Amino acid sequence: MEILYDNEGYPMMFRGHGVFGITTTPKPSVEKPISTFKIGDREYVSWGEDNRYPDDAVKTIGSTGVLSTGIGFKARTSFGQGVVPMDVTGYDDKGEQILRPCSEPEIQRYFRSWQFINYASTAFRDLFKFGNCFPIFYFNNDGTRIVNTIIYNARHCRVSKDMERLLTFPNFETQMPTEKDCTIFHMLDEYDPFLHLERLKATGKLKGQAIAFPRIKNYYSNNDFYGIPDWDAAKRSGWIDIANKIPKFLAKSYANAMSLMWHIQVPKTWWKEHFPKGDANNKQERERQVHEWMEKMERDLCGEENVSKAFISTYETGVNGKGEGWKIERLENEIDAKERLSTSAAANSEILFSLMINPSVFGAGMPGGAYAGNAGSGSDIRESFLVSIITTYIEKQQVLFPIKLMMEYNGHSKDLVLKYKETILTTLNTGQAKQEIST
Repeated sequence: MEILYDNEGYPMMFRGHGVFGITTTPKPSVEKPISTFKIGDREYVSWGEDNRYPDDAVKTIGSTGVLSTGIGFKARTSFGQGVVPMDVTGYDDKGEQILRPCSEPEIQRYFRSWQFINYASTAFRDLFKFGNCFPIFYFNNDGTRIVNTIIYNARHCRVSKDMERLLTFPNFETQMPTEKDCTIFHMLDEYDPFLHLERLKATGKLKGQAIAFPRIKNYYSNNDFYGIPDWDAAKRSGWIDIANKIPKFLAKSYANAMSLMWHIQVPKTWWKEHFPKGDANNKQERERQVHEWMEKMERDLCGEENVSKAFISTYETGVNGKGEGWKIERLENEIDAKERLSTSAAANSEILFSLMINPSVFGAGMPGGAYAGNAGSGSDIRESFLVSIITTYIEKQQVLFPIKLMMEYNGHSKDLVLKYKETILTTLNTGQAKQEIST
């Protein structure tokens, strides 16, 4: 029996003479129990087992094509075509805001700038990849303005147990930091960061400083310190491991395709004709020649580079009038490529479901039908795309919170409204895709 194991030594997939099976191995939450490490006089919370959750996540995402694509898709659809600042000029009869584009050139320039595009794209990347992102404010020399807001790479961030400090260190994957190796930022109060900023400003503690905004985490996660990304459920249930193992399983099957799939029958007369007794001095020599010839044939037909290779032979008509020659028959396999690929497609769909992405948006259709062949209609793809935009509403607002705070702190109108600009796909009979301003 052939068995494929995961990194922890549990069997993920197995194949015998008459059975093919898969098994899943649920894993414990990445934040139980809470593990801490001390820098100076303050305790910091480890992120996952051995404090390496983000680095392990990067490896998992990098080796799983559908997961990497799904996360990238969510980040791109969340940012859309950028953000448009709007002023509220009043309200209509239904109580809806009446908006017009913001007229302040400084604000317009900021939302078209590389600074903002880099901030937003990095925030969505870390939020969907790791379940957390870490904004940092940089102040001018007198502490009266926030001159820039950046996202510090979440791989290198850890929060203190009292949630008052953010520690950054570039290499948690291989070592623990010492006090002189890391950078530590004060972190604003999670419940009222603006009031906290005003207190720090009044005491002169913001002059030329950098202050961390409270970490933004996956709102659906109940973990106290580090949110778990949505895709972690597919990892802990085993679907990501299955998605990674099936290509290796198929490659191994193709490498042994000859022994698994074919039965070759050779007429006795063929051997006598091609290796007659007169060509060898003795029985042992003839056996050696036959053995060498058979090994050469096996090399020519077996192996992944020879899959679907043609075999050509000749035959003669026997005394009964029927052709007598080589016969190559396909054996019934316990599991063929279609079944393996359907399992792979199921794993891909489960991973996309964990990200709240309808597989139809990638032309993959829904499970229960013909996997990978069920591309779905254009309506399926359009509706799936629209739902993807709608379901990221909270993440979009989370990413804008620090920017809104920066604008308010810098003295801009409190009535400034930030709207995402989206491209909405339409049917062919209604014209081209159109752009809309959404919340």
